[in-house]
Amino acid sequence: MATQFPFYKQYDAMDCGATCLRMIAKFYGKNYSLDSLRKKSYITREGASLLGLSEAAESIGFKTLGVRASFKTLCEAPLPCIAHWRQNHFVVVYDIKISRSDRKQLEDDKFDWEKRK
Repeated sequence: MATQFPFYKQYDAMDCGATCLRMIAKFYGKNYSLDSLRKKSYITREGASLLGLSEAAESIGFKTLGVRASFKTLCEAPLPCIAHWRQNHFVVVYDIKISRSDRKQLEDDKFDWEKRK
């Protein structure tokens, strides 16, 4: 049976990081409002920073590690995690399944991601 992963829609463009953290928290049985995670993440008009998300995650009991990683390294990381995609958007990575045609493009990209335990 497939695992059902939590999903929340972000309210606006600045909410992607806090919304990702909310989904990760819910995955581990922790319930937080988006508003509380926005405050903990120090959201600005530009959105959240990696540091802000890391501090918010630590404040709710997660251990974090922010790194710049290749796609290969991301494939070896414990999942789920939050990836900073192309320097302008946070996404939750629950699983990695790609076709051969997509592999080259993804291998050329770099990821900033925060590992969650």
